[in-house]
Amino acid sequence: MHVVIGALAGFLGFLPMVGSASMARRHPSTGTLSFGLYALGGVAISLVILVVSVIACAKLARDGLVAFVVAEGVVFLGATIVYVLRRNAILKRSGK
Repeated sequence: MHVVIGALAGFLGFLPMVGSASMARRHPSTGTLSFGLYALGGVAISLVILVVSVIACAKLARDGLVAFVVAEGVVFLGATIVYVLRRNAILKRSGK
């Protein structure tokens, strides 16, 4: 059960980064600073979600903390890696 909840927390921690990246792409400014600020905001919110969920697990169910943190980290990093690879067209198939 801790693994499932940790995986859910990891995915929920990933969503603010995707949201901030899409907001940055829709912003009319082409400056690097505005994109960086959106990205920094998304990372900060993701970090808050991840840390708060780990603290909540430590307070409520200390016996499953390791499983929770490992599942959270694996899902968060995995989702981030897949998103970056797909966004940069590394995993897209070529039309040749």
